[in-house]
Amino acid sequence: MKKKKLLSILLSAALAFSLTACGNSNNEAQTSNSASSSTSTPTTASKDASSSDADASTDTAEADPFGKYADPLEIHFVRATDDTIETNVLANLPGQTLEDNFWLDTYEDELGIKIVYDWIVKGDDEFNQKMNVSMASEELPDVMCVTATQMMQLIDAGLVQEMGPVFEQYATDFTKEVMNQEGDSPFLAGQKDGVQYGLPVTGGSVDSVDLMWIRTDWLEKLNLEVPTTMDEVLTMVDQFVNADFDGNGAKDTVGIGVAGTSMLGGGFGGLRGFFNAYGAYPGIWVEKDGQLAYGAIQPECKTALAALHDMYEKGYIDTEFGVKDSTKAGEAAAAGKCGFTFGQQWLSLTPFQSCKDNDPDSQWSAYPLPSATGEPAVAQADLGTNRWIAVNKNFEHPEAVVKMINLFIEKCWGETGDNGKYYAPPEAEGVWKLSPIQCSMPHKNLQAYLDIEAARQSGDTSSLTGEAKSIQDKLDSYYSGSDEGFALWGWERIYGPDPSSYSSINAMSEDNRIMINKFVGAPTETMTEKLSTLETMRDEVYTKIIIGEASIDEFDTFVEDFNKLGGSDMTAEVNEWYSSVK
Repeated sequence: MKKKKLLSILLSAALAFSLTACGNSNNEAQTSNSASSSTSTPTTASKDASSSDADASTDTAEADPFGKYADPLEIHFVRATDDTIETNVLANLPGQTLEDNFWLDTYEDELGIKIVYDWIVKGDDEFNQKMNVSMASEELPDVMCVTATQMMQLIDAGLVQEMGPVFEQYATDFTKEVMNQEGDSPFLAGQKDGVQYGLPVTGGSVDSVDLMWIRTDWLEKLNLEVPTTMDEVLTMVDQFVNADFDGNGAKDTVGIGVAGTSMLGGGFGGLRGFFNAYGAYPGIWVEKDGQLAYGAIQPECKTALAALHDMYEKGYIDTEFGVKDSTKAGEAAAAGKCGFTFGQQWLSLTPFQSCKDNDPDSQWSAYPLPSATGEPAVAQADLGTNRWIAVNKNFEHPEAVVKMINLFIEKCWGETGDNGKYYAPPEAEGVWKLSPIQCSMPHKNLQAYLDIEAARQSGDTSSLTGEAKSIQDKLDSYYSGSDEGFALWGWERIYGPDPSSYSSINAMSEDNRIMINKFVGAPTETMTEKLSTLETMRDEVYTKIIIGEASIDEFDTFVEDFNKLGGSDMTAEVNEWYSSVK
């Protein structure tokens, strides 16, 4: 019966998941060279993985978190690959492949674990389709990294085993510290009825917040201060639009970069930061009166939309924004036709680096969000964890998975590790992707900035280690004035002195101005069936209101329709989950 039930669920579920092997699908790829081990708590395990010959199991009296199996233990995985792995990693490591590389050798040499891939496909879509087929047929590998929906389907079908006690017994103190940097939120989608089945492939949440990006060279030319309120932002935008910085006599400067096809994404032209300035949080769940509510239908969004419509009417927004994605919208910034937008910390690596290449005198800087409410604006953040490690119910050595997690975290960020070898070597910065296990340190990017800033303040960066050192090397290259260093300007804008991406993220974090999505469980039944349609309706209504095709009062109709078409059921399901984890 369970098999039939799972097959039915899989046939009706949407396939729009996002994952690659056992790492997180988010913007971390943009800042994969952004961590620190210099302040890591030392691992409590005293044995090196290569020093133990004990064939450990969950029945051993004293668990060895790095115990090497006397007889090689074969573990079957599945995974996806992509062009970045092929081009940026394997192309720079002659002789190595996804199935034969130094990460797999490390697991075999130090833990006695031999990794075998049952299948490898290219791209997330193909991976998800094949994973769903494997789940329906129950032809599963020993270990798999899955979405929250897939995790719940595996649990309901009885195909995976409990991992909570195994993790508690075998995880090192350092592993537990790293994976709990954001509390228990990453673990919740892998739980059911209080039992921990899936282990989170942890990732950073603060990295996803929107920042206010401004061309500060334009500010200086106009003798303007950095805006902290939306009224000041509007004054700045008006002057940017009318300044004619390029001297062509045409009114062709975009006041605020907006990407209509991804307006609530984190790339160039996303509007999450704009909404957040008004106390609005579209796309995430917020707590109101002890209950969770969907942010996109709250009255604060109506206020923000009215402000956006006013900006559109004044000519501050590109009239073609509705058909442009982040890349297309970012072309205006690259060409020197836009000097203000919202977006995530990595934008200086792409459109703004292009702007710098075209105009070496240009300068973009990231700032904390402005406010339209009189209170400091709070930035919304997505949970950085979006995949979970599931272990086949028939696999006899679940502790081996925890040992692999221990080794990956220790090698990348631990006291005995070597980040420059295992995570981000200069010649192949994404080398960590060759590991089948990729649990990250959620706060690694922010910690790297803090370590670098402390070294800057001391006047001595020579003591930096790990990724902090790797990042500082990039900054030093930029400061050298060389042609090669000029191409690293974007890194300096992320990790350089204030104002920079992480100086601003740190300021907001210290002031408790970052709010992570309050719903971090697996998608509910109604979400799976209807959320995609509801979000499409949301985006269409938002766009129509901004351009004036619909009045601002259409927002109220949208809220009613949203609730009638599944929103009310979804909210009830979300709050049932919320009550279970409070």
